[in-house]
Amino acid sequence: MRTWLWAINIVVLAAGCHSGMTYKMTDTFPVTDKKYLDEMAGTWQATAETYTMLANKNYRRDSIYIILQPDSAFKARLPDCMDAANKGGLTWDAIGAWKLHKDGDVYKLSMAFEKGRLFRFRTFTDFDIVLKDSILTLSRYVGNPDKEELLQFRKSR
Repeated sequence: MRTWLWAINIVVLAAGCHSGMTYKMTDTFPVTDKKYLDEMAGTWQATAETYTMLANKNYRRDSIYIILQPDSAFKARLPDCMDAANKGGLTWDAIGAWKLHKDGDVYKLSMAFEKGRLFRFRTFTDFDIVLKDSILTLSRYVGNPDKEELLQFRKSR
């Protein structure tokens, strides 16, 4: 009987490891409770880790940001590496509309772009909304997930 219980535990743990969760569970947790999303509007600045990652991809240090307005409009300056077709080390200004949506149990930020050269082959993108070190963070992979090449933004105070 004990062997059977151990086998079930191993299967459950193995399934959890392959659930699609791409975050280190020691310090980053997807947001599943809407109470964290009450004050999404505001200016979100790229983190120091994001600037380091971009420097390694030959981007010059530039002001990367997202401004989420209370009326669901946004304005942003984003690196072109967000578009898989571009890796030119350039930043683009973009405008559009944002909304929150639930993907399974977790919340995401959807951004629909109105104009700009950032996304020539699609007009929207999603950011994961996570608690990283207990701080609300927007996060999106732009390269190899195994190398943790991701853009991260934190709200300015």
